Amino acid sequence: MGSFATVFVSEGRGGVVLKQIQDPCKDAVAMLMKEHDDLLTLNSVCGGSSQFFQLPRAHGSYTDYYSFAQEVGIQRTEDMGLPPHALYVMQHIWPVSHWLATSIRDFFLPQPFRDQPPPQLLARLYLGNGTSRQGSRFVNTENFPLSADRIERLGLPADKIAAGMGQMLASINFKAGRDGRDIEFVLCGHPENPLSKVPFYECIDFNQMRPHGGSAIVIVSSMVSNDPYYPRPWSPQWQAFADAYLATAAEANESPLAHDVLQKMASDREKIEASLLNHVDVFTYDQHDKIIGLNYENGLIGFSQNLRNVNHVLIGICTMFD
Repeated sequence: MGSFATVFVSEGRGGVVLKQIQDPCKDAVAMLMKEHDDLLTLNSVCGGSSQFFQLPRAHGSYTDYYSFAQEVGIQRTEDMGLPPHALYVMQHIWPVSHWLATSIRDFFLPQPFRDQPPPQLLARLYLGNGTSRQGSRFVNTENFPLSADRIERLGLPADKIAAGMGQMLASINFKAGRDGRDIEFVLCGHPENPLSKVPFYECIDFNQMRPHGGSAIVIVSSMVSNDPYYPRPWSPQWQAFADAYLATAAEANESPLAHDVLQKMASDREKIEASLLNHVDVFTYDQHDKIIGLNYENGLIGFSQNLRNVNHVLIGICTMFD
């Protein structure tokens, strides 16, 4: 659940989810319909098997729940109990595979989790954070942050991930003409085979994208204000990101604008580093980088080793800092 819309999984229709607005005001309805249409556009100009990061597919939008129920043949006796607000149907984003979730649990989660089944989670790929100590506002078992060092510890291809981000962002910038504001890059499960051990990567969340009007400043602003997915110019993965960004821009005949974007990113390190400070690290760590408690300097109450309380704290922190 977010401040804009809630995602529901339809039982018996596991391949799709419903994204429904929380507030049925006209502006929210328009924003939801725009996100659906933008996703259709992105799939047509940015999607395809050549992309390292895949896009979820949109399957139709509806101004109210009853229109959706009527079209798909949901009887009133089978009503899902959703409010009568606007929604759209999209492809289900599956949690990471069991074996990867097990590694994340064993490497990075507190002791009480290690004797429990691995949690179902999406993992956000934060190449802009070199180490986990730089932190993130997404510190919970449902949206787990993977900084560059954690990505490498899991044996995932950090350079290919960086290149994939550059490829997708440039596709959004120069083929779709959008700024890419607030998009997310996640590690998840395979949409056609959730049991697959092969890592799957998706780009999601498009409700804040806007046309950039050919402005490098607008594009750079969206990159810096986002969570730290993209490697920074001083990061080891920056060159892979920049090369893929420029190559994809060249396909759209937008090389000058792409060069301007990368130059502005490289010349504004002070502001970019300051942006990372907004991502608060609420955990403390031992010498092996395992979470052992909460950072009291951030005003949070004490940390309990009780499994139920740990789950409550980990999941609740996302809401506190979102």
